[in-house]
Amino acid sequence: MNKNLEIGNTYKIIIYSITYGIGFYYLKMFSKQNSWLIVIIANIIGFLFIKMITKIKEKIPNKSIYEVNKLILGKSFGTIINMIFSLIFILFTIIILWYLTIFLKTNFLTKTPIIIIELILISPLLYISNKNSILIVKTSYIFAFIIFILTIISIIFLSPQIDLNNLKPFKEISNQDMFRCLFNFTTVTYLPTYAILGTSELKIKNMFKYSIKTLLLTLGITLMTYLVLGNSIVQLVDFPEFFVLRKIGVLANGTRIDSIIIIGWILSIYIVNATNILFVRNYLKSEIKTYSNYYMYIIIISISLIATKIFKNINVGKLFVLNILPFVLLPIFIINLIILIKIKVKQNVSH
Repeated sequence: MNKNLEIGNTYKIIIYSITYGIGFYYLKMFSKQNSWLIVIIANIIGFLFIKMITKIKEKIPNKSIYEVNKLILGKSFGTIINMIFSLIFILFTIIILWYLTIFLKTNFLTKTPIIIIELILISPLLYISNKNSILIVKTSYIFAFIIFILTIISIIFLSPQIDLNNLKPFKEISNQDMFRCLFNFTTVTYLPTYAILGTSELKIKNMFKYSIKTLLLTLGITLMTYLVLGNSIVQLVDFPEFFVLRKIGVLANGTRIDSIIIIGWILSIYIVNATNILFVRNYLKSEIKTYSNYYMYIIIISISLIATKIFKNINVGKLFVLNILPFVLLPIFIINLIILIKIKVKQNVSH
C-alpha cells in the first residue's frame, strides 16, 4: 500500500459534504447572518481535533486505530469503545442517508417511494464495502478538485447579486445561540472525520494546507448563501444552500452549473458514507476471525431500511438532528482526549 498517498482530500470532502447538508441546518437555525464566524472558528477547532487524533497515531505507530484504543484504554474497555464508535458511524450513516433522501424527495423525486430512493442510494455502498481505502482516497482527490473549481465558478456567477447589508446586524444573535451553533456545527461536521483513521494506515499529510482549503470552501458556501439571499429568505426556504444556486441561471453553453454542483454534492456524500462503512468493516475484521463480506451486506441493507423508518415525520427528524445528534458524536472527542492525556502521562512517567 502506498504510504505516501495523501488523504487530506477525504477530510476536505467530508467537511464539504456535511456543511452543505446537515451542517448548514445548524447555521440557519442558530447563527444566521453571523454564520461565517462560526465556520471560521469551527474550522480551527476541527483542525486541532484532526491534529489530536493524528498525534495519537504518531505516538503509537504501526497499529490500527482499534488496536490503539485497546492498548491505551485496556482490552475490554477498548473493545467496547471500538464497538460504540462503529455504532455511532452506523447511526450517522443512517442520518446522512435520511437527510439525502428527504432532499431528493422534496426537490426531484417527489413521486418516487422513499424505500426505492434508499435502495438506489445504498447500492454503491454494497460495492465499496469490498474495496480498500485507496479507492476512497483517489475518488476524493477527483471530487475535491472538481468541487473546488465549481465553487469558484459559482462565486463568480453569484457575485453581481451580493448585498453586504445581508450580513447585518451582527449583534442581533445572542451569545447563547452562537455557542450552541458552534458546538452543534463543529461536533457534527468535524468529528466524523475520525472515521478516516479506520479506513487505512495511510498518514494524513499537510493538514494545515487542507484545512485552509476546507475553510475557503465552506466559508464560500456560507457567505454566498447569506450575501445573496439574506437571512429572511434563508429562514423561509428549505435547503437554502442549494436554493441560492438557482440564481446562477444557465451558462452560455446550456449547462446548468447548479445541477452539476448538486450532483457533485450527492456524489461526495458517498465519500462520507463509504468512509463510515469502511470504518465499521475494518472494525469487524479486527474482531471476527471468520469475517465475511455478507456481514457488511446485511448491515448496509439494514441501514437503508432503518433510514426510511427511523423518524415518524420530517419534524421529528429535524429535532433529532438539532438536539441529539451532536451529543451522539461527542464521545468521539471525549474518548480521544482521554487517550491523548493517558499517552502524555505515560510518557512523563517513563521519563
